[in-house]
Amino acid sequence: MTHVEHDPAAADSAAGGVADASDPRGGGAPDPGAQAHADPAPASPERELAELREKNLRLIADGRNLATRLQRDKEEALRFAEADFARDLLVVLDDLIRTQQSAAQGADSATLADGVRITTEHFMKLLRSRGVEPIQAEGHPFDPDLHQALMQQPSTDVPAGTVLRELERGYRMHDRVLRAAKVVISTGPSSG
Repeated sequence: MTHVEHDPAAADSAAGGVADASDPRGGGAPDPGAQAHADPAPASPERELAELREKNLRLIADGRNLATRLQRDKEEALRFAEADFARDLLVVLDDLIRTQQSAAQGADSATLADGVRITTEHFMKLLRSRGVEPIQAEGHPFDPDLHQALMQQPSTDVPAGTVLRELERGYRMHDRVLRAAKVVISTGPSSG
């Protein structure tokens, strides 16, 4: 029979233990502090679930706060955009008031016509600065996306399907029609 000596360090190692480095013999009981840092106790499933729920509620609240802030910023931007446009319109209003005052003081028709012309030019300049342009109609082929036909009329000078006359000017803003031009369409020469 073979005699085997008992080695505590080997036993600890075989049992999965850690030898105490401070033990000069190289063996001994494992350091409980080292064990606690190396292998923290897992949280209970209930605690993990509560933490995840809390984190989820915080994320939902953050999302709602962000949506509210974005809506408020959007409304504020629209309100200030309207304020800029209103400020620009004041120039046109000033022109109209001056023209009205000239009429009340008995200005001649040429002076009044000049005041209306200046007001119209200022207003058109303002609209163009905002991307609003008149729709070309008279003499152009009828386009149902740009023109609203109110009447048809024979014409020997204007081919059929062409806008003969503009009754009310249409406008577009960039690529979007704000108001279609109201027009009379040529049917070509009358038959008969």
